[in-house]
Amino acid sequence: MAHALRRQRHDVVLVIGVSRFGTVLLPGDFGVARMRGTTTTVSGGRLVWADIAKGMSIFLVVMMHSTLGTQEAMSAPGWLGPVVDFAKPFRIPAFFMLAGFFFAGMLQRPWAEVLDKRVVHFLYFLMLWSFILVVLKGGFLALDSPAAALAWVAMSLVEPSGSLWFIHALALFAVVARLTAAFPALAVLVAAAILHLAAPETGWTALDEFAGRFVFFVIGCRFAPVVARFAEDARAKPGCSFATVLVTALITAIAIWPTRFGLSGGPLASSPAFSLALGLFGALSLIILAVHLARFRFSRVLGALGGKSLVIYLAFTIPMAATRMVLVKTGLIADVGLVSLIVTMAAILTPLLMEMAARRAGASFLFERPLFFTRGFRKPRHRLVPAE
Repeated sequence: MAHALRRQRHDVVLVIGVSRFGTVLLPGDFGVARMRGTTTTVSGGRLVWADIAKGMSIFLVVMMHSTLGTQEAMSAPGWLGPVVDFAKPFRIPAFFMLAGFFFAGMLQRPWAEVLDKRVVHFLYFLMLWSFILVVLKGGFLALDSPAAALAWVAMSLVEPSGSLWFIHALALFAVVARLTAAFPALAVLVAAAILHLAAPETGWTALDEFAGRFVFFVIGCRFAPVVARFAEDARAKPGCSFATVLVTALITAIAIWPTRFGLSGGPLASSPAFSLALGLFGALSLIILAVHLARFRFSRVLGALGGKSLVIYLAFTIPMAATRMVLVKTGLIADVGLVSLIVTMAAILTPLLMEMAARRAGASFLFERPLFFTRGFRKPRHRLVPAE
C-alpha cells in the first residue's frame, strides 16, 4: 500500500485552470496526465507543445552562435544572418519563459527540494563543463596548472564564462523565484519589468543578464495558468493565433530594420521597452507555432531537441568550433550561409551523439548528475539524475 501511494504521488499533476476548451494542465515535477486531442497531450510525461517551443528556442540560440562565429571567421555576411537578427528579440526570452513555465510546478515545493533539483543540479553542470571547456581551450597547459583550472571553475559560480551563463541564470532564477513566491505575482512581475527597463550595464554578466532576462522567467512561472490557457486558445482559434504571429513578425521586422520601412534612427529592438514587448509577443508567437506544429509527426524532432536542450547547450560549443574550423580552413564551401547552417546542425546533433557515447563508455556523469551529488549526499549508488 505504501509503495502504491508513493507511486501515485509521483504521478501527480497540477491542475492550474479551466478554460472553455477544457481543463488546462501544468506539469509538476513528476509528470502530467494525458489529455488526448488537446495541446496538453504529453509524450513520456512531457508537454508536447512546450518541448517543441523549447526545441525551436534552443535551435535559434545555437544558430545564433554558429552563424555569428562563422561570419566572423569568414569575414563576410551570410544568408542566415538576417534570420539570426530577426530572432534576436525573442529567442532567449522564449527559452527563459518556458524554463519558468516548467519551474511553476516547483514554486511551492520545500526549499530543500528546490535547491537540490534546480540549484545543485545546474551548478554541478556549470562547474563540470567550466572545467572541461577551460581544459579544451588551454590544452595540456590547463592540466599543468590544476590550481588555475580550479580557480576558473570556482569563479564560474560568480562570473560564468561564455555561453554557460545560461546555466548559471537557471539556478539563480529558481532561487529568486522561490524567494519571492509569497509575494503577489503582479508585484514580482512589475519589479522584474522595472529591472529590465533599467537595463544596468555593470559588466558583471550574472547581474546584467539577471536584470534583462528574469522578467520572462517570472511570466512563465508566476503566470503559468495564463500561458497554458493561451496555448489552449491558440489551438482552438487558429485564425486569430496565426494573425497574432503575422502581426508580431511584422512589428519585429520594423523594429529590427526600421530604415527598410522608411523610418529613421537605429533599430528600435535595442530599446529596453521594445525589447520587453518584442520578447513577450515573440515568445508567445513561438508557443502558437509549437501548438500547431504539434499536430504533425515531424515536430517530434523539435520536441526531442527541447527535451534534450540542456544536453545540447552544455556541449554545443565544442562541435561548433571544430566544424567551423575544418570548413573554414579547408575552404570546401564558399557560401557563408551554407557553412553556418552546417555548423549549426553539427552543433545541435553532435551533443546528442556525445551523450549516447558517454553512456556506453561509462561516462554518464558528463550529462547526468550522479545521485551522490545531491542534497545530503543520500544513497550513493550508481543512479544518475538526467540533465533534463
